[in-house]
Amino acid sequence: MISTLCYVVMYYNIDKLLQTLYLPYIIPNNNYEIISNNEGLYFLLKITSYFMLALHSYTLLYGLFISTINDKNCVALSFIYTKHLRDILVSHNYTTMEYELNRGVMWVFTTPLMLKMYCDANYLSVWDINIHYHLIAIVPHVFVIPFKTQTIYLLSTILLSIPEVFFLKSLHKYKQLPFTNLYILIWVVFMLINILDITQLSSSIVIHALYNLADTLCKFICIVVICNYNKQEIVVRENMDLQSVQFVSHVIKSIKEFEKNNIKLTPFCRDLMLYCKKKFVDKIPKSNEKLKLELLRRLLPFDLDLDYIKAGAGAGAGAGAGAGAGANKEFKMICIMFMDIVNYTELSNRYKNCDTIFKLLNDVYNQFDNIIKKYSHLQKIETIGDAYMVVGDIYREELNHKVVVKEIILLGLEFIKEVKTIKTPDNIPLCIRIGINMGNVNIGILGNEIPRLCVVGNAVNVSARLQTTAETDTIQMSRHIYEQAEEIDFGMNMEYIKKENVFLKNIGSITTYNISL
Repeated sequence: MISTLCYVVMYYNIDKLLQTLYLPYIIPNNNYEIISNNEGLYFLLKITSYFMLALHSYTLLYGLFISTINDKNCVALSFIYTKHLRDILVSHNYTTMEYELNRGVMWVFTTPLMLKMYCDANYLSVWDINIHYHLIAIVPHVFVIPFKTQTIYLLSTILLSIPEVFFLKSLHKYKQLPFTNLYILIWVVFMLINILDITQLSSSIVIHALYNLADTLCKFICIVVICNYNKQEIVVRENMDLQSVQFVSHVIKSIKEFEKNNIKLTPFCRDLMLYCKKKFVDKIPKSNEKLKLELLRRLLPFDLDLDYIKAGAGAGAGAGAGAGAGANKEFKMICIMFMDIVNYTELSNRYKNCDTIFKLLNDVYNQFDNIIKKYSHLQKIETIGDAYMVVGDIYREELNHKVVVKEIILLGLEFIKEVKTIKTPDNIPLCIRIGINMGNVNIGILGNEIPRLCVVGNAVNVSARLQTTAETDTIQMSRHIYEQAEEIDFGMNMEYIKKENVFLKNIGSITTYNISL
């Protein structure tokens, strides 16, 4: 904001210096018409200036005190143009030459701000659009304004329009980006008015009125349109959640992979990819505090996160420390699934390098995590070594056992199918076994050092024992699950193999039902 203030102060001082030193030196006897003496011109400038001053004063006050967007370019633009309008209204002996010089200086300072707003909205640098061509055209023009009645003014205007054309050509390269056509239209409008001015095809009253009206409308439209666009971008960024950030990360990764796998990219495709990457990167929130809280809520649902925070999680000894430990919620008839890798101990002994085992498990769990996202009623709870635990429908609003049982069985079958696509370093296919049970559980936090959602109950123990006694690449389920599954249409033939007197450690012998691919 300090740089913006310095920029505005610089405009105020340079404008004053040119009015008090340069203009009197070039034109010792300023015999140009005083605007107030020309009733038609004075009336038009006054009316348009009052109206536009009200508009820009509103945008300035809104930007300073109301808007949640701190757009320094919009504020600086409003400050500079408000000062220009104020000069028109309060200067009683304002000559047409002083007015034109003031307008020229105002252009020198406002057009770079407008272009900066455009570039910021499209993730460009002002040098990408060759702003130096525009500056070469507009800055020298200010110094030839006092020679308006002479041939040098006409020649310099024509000569300086050449770099302006190059600038518009550079801007036109980005015609696919937002606001490009609007900016090109603005520049073309001023060039047309300038042609009317130097050819004197219209009266000075009409020319000055057109300049004043075009100045105000174009700048006001830029401020309103771009500020509104920036506000929408900020709203999107502030409402980003964890899943949205994951989506953005996935898109950026896909763009990078496409770029890596395609050496020969067309210039347009390369520019589009660069624009998309910048666009998506900008969507990621600047602060991650909100995402941290959402992650905690996901780890500790059912307001358990509030219990943990109030307890002063891990705050050390003292009153209230660990008070959130033991916070839990009871659930009736929840589905629980355990999965583990067959012969995992043998694999660990075979691959002495821990990194190999870690990468193998990471591949397995990444694939399983991607699969479980398709099942809206299932929730992954934890992984311990080669064990993977899933529960069903803990966020339910009504009882829907059949939906959950159907999803958890289909999930298990997908796991068995998917694990065959993951090879060990020796290209030996992996095998898994799965146990599924249903029963009452309590879900909550155990301990207070590291918050973790835990599922406790006899139903959990039974599910774990079903998994350890299951055969390779099969799902072993309890009677409760089987009774529900029998009434479900899976869209394919399901063959259940009944096994009697299956001994479960610390539980006893029970009857189980097995399915496989």
